[in-house]
Amino acid sequence: MLTPQTIVSVLVTYNPDLDGFTQVLHALVPQVSRLIVVDNGSSKSEVVAALVEGIDATWMPLGLNEGLASAQNRGLQVALDSGAAGVLLMDQDTVLHPDVVSSLTCLHNRLQAQGVPIGSVGNAFRDTHDGRIAAVWRAKGWRVVRTTVQANDPDPVEADFVIASGSLLPARVLRDVGLMDAPLFIDLVDLEWGFRATARGYRHFQSAQVVMDHTIGAGRVKLAGRNISLHAPIRNYYWVRNALLLAKRSYIKPGWRLFFAYRAIVYIAVYTLKGEAKSKRLRLMLRGFRDGIIGRAGAL
Repeated sequence: MLTPQTIVSVLVTYNPDLDGFTQVLHALVPQVSRLIVVDNGSSKSEVVAALVEGIDATWMPLGLNEGLASAQNRGLQVALDSGAAGVLLMDQDTVLHPDVVSSLTCLHNRLQAQGVPIGSVGNAFRDTHDGRIAAVWRAKGWRVVRTTVQANDPDPVEADFVIASGSLLPARVLRDVGLMDAPLFIDLVDLEWGFRATARGYRHFQSAQVVMDHTIGAGRVKLAGRNISLHAPIRNYYWVRNALLLAKRSYIKPGWRLFFAYRAIVYIAVYTLKGEAKSKRLRLMLRGFRDGIIGRAGAL
């Protein structure tokens, strides 16, 4: 059984907006037994350190950007070594509502009591750019099906993964499945872990009884009636590359493998048409496409 008193949170920072990050900290700290902040070489790390130390959290500065997955692993290992029963992963821009952690632990315990092998549980989230609640995605055969989420729905929705920020991972599952795939660096790291856990028989659920506020990218643009998240050009490289790396992995469901292969091509077209610095983006995405095909991982 998990309780908020047995949960350690791991939060990775990289040049956070200080005002927003202060809100994140004050919303998170009362809900967990311990907070570990791993900094990926922020340019003003001493300012971030002062905020963290002011709320009596553990500060782990890496001095350079090792990538999201590696930084998460640093914090996860400390949390596991400290005897945490579960770990709540957090991003620097996700503001939790009160009682999120208690809601997640209750959901985990209820499903576990029913004999469900829980890999992770998470909350629905609302993108701060457009106010929409993100959908749930699941592979069905060779297709990936999108399910709309309604706020305050009392029933949890099964998903193929839950996003890292605000996700609760039992320690025993982390020890069985393993930590994050560090060579992916950033982008699709949470999806890969969720798929890997699924391949070992675990299941993932999302609750909409509490909805988090989460910021994706630097903004949104419309294309063919769909809202597309904008990211920095370097993130375009990692998304395309990692999508193709995952498309080749046998433990990932066929629907997702086809989805990644197809979306990598669509992604290049969308960001070349809609993003600023188009030539730079295209150059990086084509490099990502090549690296994904040849199997090159790690930092660019």
